[in-house]
Amino acid sequence: MNRKLIAFDIDGTLINDNHELLPETKEAIKKMQEAGHMVMCATGRSYPIAKSVLDEAGIKHYILSNGAVAFVDDKQVYSNPLNEEALEKLVQVSDQRDIDIVFNGLMETKLRNEEFQEETKIAMESFGQKLPEIELDFHKRAAVYQVVALLKEEKMDAYEGNFPEFRFVRWHENGVDVLPENGSKAETLKEVAEQFGFKQEDIIAFGDGNNDMEMLAYAGVGIAMENGREELKAVSDFVTLSNNEGGIYHGLKEFGLV
Repeated sequence: MNRKLIAFDIDGTLINDNHELLPETKEAIKKMQEAGHMVMCATGRSYPIAKSVLDEAGIKHYILSNGAVAFVDDKQVYSNPLNEEALEKLVQVSDQRDIDIVFNGLMETKLRNEEFQEETKIAMESFGQKLPEIELDFHKRAAVYQVVALLKEEKMDAYEGNFPEFRFVRWHENGVDVLPENGSKAETLKEVAEQFGFKQEDIIAFGDGNNDMEMLAYAGVGIAMENGREELKAVSDFVTLSNNEGGIYHGLKEFGLV
């Protein structure tokens, strides 16, 4: 079998609904690494929020912030930060409309709002993590790779049509990810594959959400979780079991990787 590049989303995919790695998932990752395959995470999480999962899984290759940055062997190999001028405008609009925002830097995640809404706490704690530390002007001292804007659909008029530099991808009823217009997990996975000599047909990707759509469509084999969105399943090559039922192991076994 050719050496494969295997990419896993984290939430709703690699971990179960209790934010845990199943034992068979950890064993499968270990077997694939020992067989010489390149095992990555491709997540919307920033590094501080992804680190505990990466460490437990023993994964040293990862795409963070929905493709804005990538690391191989814990070394940065790709970068696509948000446009600074458009970001400042987004911050101002968010303040005017009482929209809480979180800045994802390279290695830091900061909340802009000292007085935050209950919806913000609900959305951010859905990762199984505490709210980030507060730093109002983090974007003025460091590059920002992704913004998490905490708002319901009815407030999206604040952004829609006003920011051609950005893409807005909803991941929670209270939250959207703000990405570079040309950014996605798929684009960054393609960059990593080209840098490290993988053909498209040798890429396998697992996911469950809106931000996995392009990645699963691009991969040689796109595998959707049973708990994933129906739109995602429609562009996938295979639908495995849910994240609570050993879906990672089941999908890998189906394609002879474990």
